[in-house]
Parts: sequence; C-alpha cells; structure tokens
Amino acid sequence: MEMIARVTIRGAKTWVGNMDGKQLDTGKIYTDVELRGEDSKGTCTQELKCESSAVVKAIIHNPFPFIAEVSMVETSNGKDKGGQKVVTSIKPLQRAEAEPKKA
Repeated sequence: MEMIARVTIRGAKTWVGNMDGKQLDTGKIYTDVELRGEDSKGTCTQELKCESSAVVKAIIHNPFPFIAEVSMVETSNGKDKGGQKVVTSIKPLQRAEAEPKKA
C-alpha cells in the first residue's frame, strides 16, 4: 500500500558498501512521533528505512529539522508485527522550529 505523510525530519544517514559479499545501498531518516501511553507525554524519533541512499542524498543538504511530505510503501509478511514502511521519496516543505538549546 502506498501512502503519503507529512512529517518532521530530525536527521538522516546513508550507507553504501559491501557486507558479506552483498552490495548494499541504504538510507534512513529519523522522524518525530508522538509517545503513546497513559504515562507518556511528548515526542521521540522513529527510524524509517528508505529504498536507497539516493532518497536521502536528495534532501541531505537541507538544514535539519524540516517538515516534509514523505511517500512510502507499506509491506507485510502476513504476520501481526511483520509490517515494514519503506520511504520512496521525500519532498521538503518548510524549516521546522528548532528547539532552544539548554544551557
């Protein structure tokens, strides 16, 4: 299933190389998500896998954090917690408010 979400991206990283004889080309972004639960308040970051490092390289020049429209595909292996979201494209929209640094 393909979906589009508006997210705050806090960070990103890429890795291209060879591991155990297998060529890998990956990227990840880190987005804000609400903490859930009765005793929880605020946000934390969630790692989202990208289909390749090219998805991240296209936005890495932007100052972080920023708000973006993210297209992703959700897949499942048919089991309860076997779902995975893979980001296919990122469209930066605007700079997000940076939190003030603590002294």
